[in-house]
Order: sequence, then C-alpha cells, then structure tokens
Amino acid sequence: MGNAQLITHKGIVELVRDDDVTVKIEAASACLSCAGKAFCSMSEKQDKIIMASAHNHLFSKGEEVLVKMRLSHGMSAVLWAYVIPLCVLLIFLLTLFAFKIPEAWSGIISVVFIALYYFVLYLFRGKFNKKYVFEIEKI
Repeated sequence: MGNAQLITHKGIVELVRDDDVTVKIEAASACLSCAGKAFCSMSEKQDKIIMASAHNHLFSKGEEVLVKMRLSHGMSAVLWAYVIPLCVLLIFLLTLFAFKIPEAWSGIISVVFIALYYFVLYLFRGKFNKKYVFEIEKI
C-alpha cells in the first residue's frame, strides 16, 4: 500500500491494552496540506482519541507513533456517516411532502428515520470496527 493511498497523522500513545492501543492525535497545521482532509475530521478539533491495532508490536505510554488509515476507508466512512443519512433525509422529506404531510410532521418523521439509521449503524458497530481499522507504527 503506497503512501498516496494512506491518511496519516502523528500521535501519542495514551494507553496500551493487549493488541489495542489508544492514541491521542493533535490536529496540526499539517492537516491543511493533507490529501485526506476532506474525508477526515481531524482538522475540526484539537485532540482526537482513537483505538488502533498494534499488530503484536510493543508500544509504551507517551511514545510518538504514526497512525495510518487507507484513504478508501476514510471515503467509505464519510459515505456511511454523512452522505447516506443526507440522502435518506431528503428522500423522506420529499416523499412526505408529496403526500401532503404538514412540514412540521415531515421534519419530525424524517429526523426519526435518521435517528433509526444511526441506531442501526450503532448496532453494527462491531462490523464497522473490524473494517475501519487504524494501524500504527513507530516513528
């Protein structure tokens, strides 16, 4: 996997547990030039805590690491988290408007369906956690 296909950020190891490592990533000015910035919310917050797979490497608390994720996984995550719910919202709103449902009820019903959508995503979080894996390596 080439570097052009990766989203990378430097981070500090916060906690090591078995094969999982908790890493704190600080958004930096480097985010502005990152090719994956459109698909990543790192530039919106100062600190971000993520779980990464250690792949049997030894890491220690306070160690600086490089966190990596495939660009295609980042785009797919944006699709599931933002694009699909927006489409669901618009479809429900337009359909309800077509059936002459009052605007207030159309809005409420659409928001309820979006909440259900995110609840279903939450139920399948195990599958998503297996697919969208951050990897780390020593710097």
